[in-house]
Amino acid sequence: LVIGVERLSDITDPTDRGTAFIFADGAGAAVVGPSDVEGIGPVVWGADGAKYDYIRQRASWIDVLDMERPTMPHLQMEGNPVFRWASFEMAKVAREALDRAGMTVDDLDVFVPHQANMRITDAMARALKLPEHVVIARDIAYQGNTSAASVPLAATALLESGEAKSGQTALFIAFGAGLAYAAQVVTLP
Repeated sequence: LVIGVERLSDITDPTDRGTAFIFADGAGAAVVGPSDVEGIGPVVWGADGAKYDYIRQRASWIDVLDMERPTMPHLQMEGNPVFRWASFEMAKVAREALDRAGMTVDDLDVFVPHQANMRITDAMARALKLPEHVVIARDIAYQGNTSAASVPLAATALLESGEAKSGQTALFIAFGAGLAYAAQVVTLP
């Protein structure tokens, strides 16, 4: 069982116009088990730690705990730098995941990126030159950015709507705070 859960409402400042309307609470899960056919490709993962401050909490826990009246530290994001980084660097990570799986974009049926925002999704799709037949998850419009839950929620939405079908080949890709990232080609359940 693989689970991604986020309760971002606890760490989002409702007065911060850069984050309050984007982040949301969510949970997603997948059951992974033995199969007669390979359905999970190699993982590409890493982090761009030099840009750790693009998405971070405003105060360290050490500082918060030293306060006379501690308050929850809020999430802070540098929107434009995150957009530029994700739009182009994530396309490189996606290509590497496809290469490791022995595939090209032409082999894909579905693209499920982290639901950060629609502009990043569109920029990644353009950078990858996804063919017309590839279904692209755009769950951000309905769920918001649910962080670790966004990929499983978006994949489930596509499967439930019938836009994606069991057995199709999908590319999952995600990134987040610390500018950590991961990508993988999978067969949809």
